[in-house]
Amino acid sequence: MPQFALFLKIPTFSGYKLKIILLKLHNSYLVSVLLVIVALTASLSATGQQSDTVRRQKKLKITPLPALFYTPETRLGFGGLVSGVFNLGDRKTTRNSNAEVLAAYTLNNQIILRTRNNLFTKDEKYALSGELSFYDFPILYYGVGNDTDKDLEEELGYKVFIFQERVLRQVRKSLFIGPQYRYNYLYDIEYEPENLVDDIPFIYSGAGTNSGLGFSTIYDTRNNVLNASKGVFLQFSTFFHGEALGGDFNFNRYTVDLRRYWMLKNGDVIAAQYFGEFNTGNIPFREMAQLGGENIMRGYYNGRFRDDQQMAVQVEYRKQVIPWLGFTAFGAYGDVSDDIGNFEIGD
Repeated sequence: MPQFALFLKIPTFSGYKLKIILLKLHNSYLVSVLLVIVALTASLSATGQQSDTVRRQKKLKITPLPALFYTPETRLGFGGLVSGVFNLGDRKTTRNSNAEVLAAYTLNNQIILRTRNNLFTKDEKYALSGELSFYDFPILYYGVGNDTDKDLEEELGYKVFIFQERVLRQVRKSLFIGPQYRYNYLYDIEYEPENLVDDIPFIYSGAGTNSGLGFSTIYDTRNNVLNASKGVFLQFSTFFHGEALGGDFNFNRYTVDLRRYWMLKNGDVIAAQYFGEFNTGNIPFREMAQLGGENIMRGYYNGRFRDDQQMAVQVEYRKQVIPWLGFTAFGAYGDVSDDIGNFEIGD
């Protein structure tokens, strides 16, 4: 089944969407139906990163503004956001960089303190991206697997500190290779289930430190990092977590992210993506592959389905009606599994 979305684009806002979502699940295929989305959206790229206007932009644009957003994971959230778009080189040879700082509180009693960056040095010799965040983030938990029952949802609370950074060097045009590191510390778990009682040991065993070192290879020809309309993005990424790096868990993660964008003659855009996440070892609950959220399989609660492995594909059609109003229709199909050989795609 397809997903459909209607969004309102406000050019000076960045990152968050106001959504009204109705969902329907189709057996265990995890094909999502998004009937209505009304979105108050972010797009610094609309103000600063369109390739045909890049030469007319200011060197640095900082936008402080209130943040108001709604997602299935947070309900209504509000706070403050400071976003910046800037260029560290010549605009002809260097794409724009961006950074943001968010402090927010949600009606689910969640606290979000987050900084993110996506940087290109002069002539894109280096590409850096990272996050430093704290979340006091009660969530809904449905168990593990692709056939969990929505009626058995449980409340699960925890606090987590996150640091992640990736430093890539351009080794040839559009090809970036380099190391990456991630650290998170999860604590103060609160889980008092009524239904999924058997998961208590698994949930509480997830408290502790994750420390992972890895490697990433990216081939990126997108014209715009935040809102691409043409080009490709191909990424293969690894993380190796273990006690030798100061962590409490030993597991490995491999991700594949393939995207392609086409701009049609009338200016409309078609985008396609394949995403796979594959984990091995002793994987705590928060580190499992999670289906849903704002990036892929949109319309599903992030973590509605979780397991060791995940594969998903989506196709999106975008049409801009006027500079601040457009719509997007998108469809997605995905699955989670305990093993690569057990995906039910096609069943």
